[in-house]
Amino acid sequence: MLQSAEQGRTLLSHQQFDVHNAIAADDQVALEVTWSGTLATPVGGLSAGHVLRAHIAVFLEFRDGRIRAQRNYDCYERLDRNPSSVQQ
Repeated sequence: MLQSAEQGRTLLSHQQFDVHNAIAADDQVALEVTWSGTLATPVGGLSAGHVLRAHIAVFLEFRDGRIRAQRNYDCYERLDRNPSSVQQ
């Protein structure tokens, strides 16, 4: 797992999480998040600079002020391998 995490750090030149909504009830929090990551190197036909995006629902359960459980439901945007879609 640590090796995969390290590879991920070199795969992306930038990543960002934008929280759009957050709802809390008792010891639970639900978040609506958009993630974007810019490729640092070419990967599987995608060029460096290509921006990946995912829309994520995150559900957190807390106990004693700490996260006890986390569930993520990720929906990645379709990969567009068209070079004109690369954002600088």
